[in-house]
Amino acid sequence: MKSKELFKLAVRLLGLIFLYHGLVIFPTLFTGIFGGISNEIMVILMFAWPMLVAYVLLRHAAQFVDFCYLEPED
Repeated sequence: MKSKELFKLAVRLLGLIFLYHGLVIFPTLFTGIFGGISNEIMVILMFAWPMLVAYVLLRHAAQFVDFCYLEPED
């Protein structure tokens, strides 16, 4: 495997890690909603930001790798 392919794999694995962390919080999302307004906002934030990062890393990994591995223009 080339370094570009390994980096793309690493980006996708990092996206899966963020997806896992977002899904771990998912069951507490429903129990935290009934705790209060400030608790509700924190639980939703703890769920939303890992899911957003996971979406970006998994869906746009190719664009991210292309941005990091710019081809030299002659």
